[in-house]
Amino acid sequence: MKNLINSTADYVGIAGSSLCLVHCLATPVLMILRWYECCYFLEAAWWDYCFLLICFIAVFYTTRTHQSVGLVWAFWLAFGAFAVAILFEDDFVFAPYLGYGASLLLIIIHIFNIRFCKKCQTKNFQ
Repeated sequence: MKNLINSTADYVGIAGSSLCLVHCLATPVLMILRWYECCYFLEAAWWDYCFLLICFIAVFYTTRTHQSVGLVWAFWLAFGAFAVAILFEDDFVFAPYLGYGASLLLIIIHIFNIRFCKKCQTKNFQ
């Protein structure tokens, strides 16, 4: 049961980070193509906070029983970079690029966790 929750959190994290990455890359392209009606809906700030919440929940449930301290640090550092990018995207020029990288890093870490860390996730969980 605990493996199911952890692997489900990994899949939710992959989906959330992937959707965020597609959203962040598609919105400027749609604006260039002058599809304004679609862009107003895509540009709404609540999307960013939804992605942030989804990624937080996925990282929290993935790391709460994890035995690999290095992987837990990798998850939380990538999430921290993702959160900084989302929260300060209007203030700093580099924030969108940090968001792209952090989102991609979260996807990679979740995939790595699914493929290589199945045994270490629930050892000695109480």
